[in-house]
Amino acid sequence: MDDRKYRKLFSDLPIITTDRLILRKIMPEDLYDMYEYACEPEVSRFLLWSPHLNIAETRGHIEYLQKQYRKSCCTDWGIALKTNNKLIGTCGFASVDLHNNKAEIGYVLSNKYRGRGYMREAVMAVMDAGFNRLGLNRIEARILEGNRDSEKLAESVGMVREGTLRRALFIKGVYKTFSYYAITEEDYRETQSLHNA
Repeated sequence: MDDRKYRKLFSDLPIITTDRLILRKIMPEDLYDMYEYACEPEVSRFLLWSPHLNIAETRGHIEYLQKQYRKSCCTDWGIALKTNNKLIGTCGFASVDLHNNKAEIGYVLSNKYRGRGYMREAVMAVMDAGFNRLGLNRIEARILEGNRDSEKLAESVGMVREGTLRRALFIKGVYKTFSYYAITEEDYRETQSLHNA
C-alpha cells in the first residue's frame, strides 16, 4: 500500500454518509451517547474490552481517540444517526498492515439499535473506504466463538470464513477461540458488480 494514501485518509478522517448514517470522528460531545452503550455488558460480551464502569472511563477512551486522530493513526469512525447526530456505535480499522496491504475491521453497536441494518450499512461504507480510498487488497475480521450475529453480518457483506484459531486469545481471564473472516478486493468488486447489475 502507498503510505501516502494511509496518511491522507487518517490525517483528517473523512466524513462518510450513507442512507441513514453519518460516519465521522468521535468528539468529546459524544461522551454520554458513548457511555450509554459502552456500559452495557451485552455490548462488549464478544469484544476485547469490558463494559465501562463509569463516565470517566468513557471520557478517557474518547481522549485516547482524539490522540489517535492527531497522530493520523487508523482508528474508528463514530456511527451517528443522520436524523439527530446521536452516536450509536463505532466502526473502523483496528489495524492496518501496510506491507501486506490489508486491514482488520472492528465494530460495535448499541443494543438499542440492533436488528435494523445500521451496522451492515456502516461496515459497507468502511469497506468501501478501505478498498477505494486506501487501495487495500484484503479486509479481515476476527470474530469470537458464539458471536453468531457478527458472523451473519460478515457473511452478509461478502466476507468468507477462512478458519478457526482455538483458544488463541486470552480475554477477560479466559482463553477464547475465534474465527477469521475476510474479503479480498477482487471479491468486493465482484459483489459490487452483482449488486449494481
